[in-house]
Amino acid sequence: MERLQDKRAEFEVLARRSPKRLVRVLAVAAALLVIGGLAFGVYRALSGPAFPAGQPLTIVTEPVSRPGDACLMAALIGPRMERSGSEVVFVRGDQEVHITWPYGTRAILVNGKAELFAADGGLIATEGQTLPDMGGGLGAEGDSFHVCKIDGH
Repeated sequence: MERLQDKRAEFEVLARRSPKRLVRVLAVAAALLVIGGLAFGVYRALSGPAFPAGQPLTIVTEPVSRPGDACLMAALIGPRMERSGSEVVFVRGDQEVHITWPYGTRAILVNGKAELFAADGGLIATEGQTLPDMGGGLGAEGDSFHVCKIDGH
């Protein structure tokens, strides 16, 4: 009988301690989830946007990001995006339009079609489509339109 009372007393002590222990374990687990979520968020922010898998295609881009540069606001309206081998070209009528894209812009062959992506990962255009309106201006040599603003990006 005495042994049964000892076991009961032991159980009562454990029952009183368990809720506090459970709360501590849950608090630690919640903290670890928050820390893990923050770490994942930082990783995603530092690794940049996710682009679809596919073969990279050639386009002309600025060599570096220039966030403080002034943006000329001449408009480039209406060229169509086409592909010539592993290069993306832009045409208006039967004439090629030379474009220099902002740093980070990418062209990728996805499911057999060229797709053009802004540095933020947003889709600008797909092969055969007319490009959205863009702002920018001619470069120093005057041979290429340097894009610095893309409608919607």
